[in-house]
Amino acid sequence: MEISLNQDETVSVNFYRARENIPMVRPWLNDSPAVGMLGTLDPEGGSLDIALSEKENSFRLNLYFDLSDGSYRRVEPSIIRYETEGFLEQYYCFVEPLESYEKY
Repeated sequence: MEISLNQDETVSVNFYRARENIPMVRPWLNDSPAVGMLGTLDPEGGSLDIALSEKENSFRLNLYFDLSDGSYRRVEPSIIRYETEGFLEQYYCFVEPLESYEKY
């Protein structure tokens, strides 16, 4: 994953295939490459929402930063979508496993 800060305090996010330098494709979005995805920061809530589908649907990856110890070392990822968009569940495997991550 590569994250770049934009001038309007959003971020641009690129996802790459594991151990390769080529963008992941998004089959839920006509196999478009996972580059230039819009990320919205919530500094007060400690989270970053990444739009996985542009404006096509609500498919998002949320990265919640646990600030309980005063740092950004621990991240809790989750998927966000509307309940009516159940067809997106078949694509969860592209962003899983969703496990807590802690930088040591």
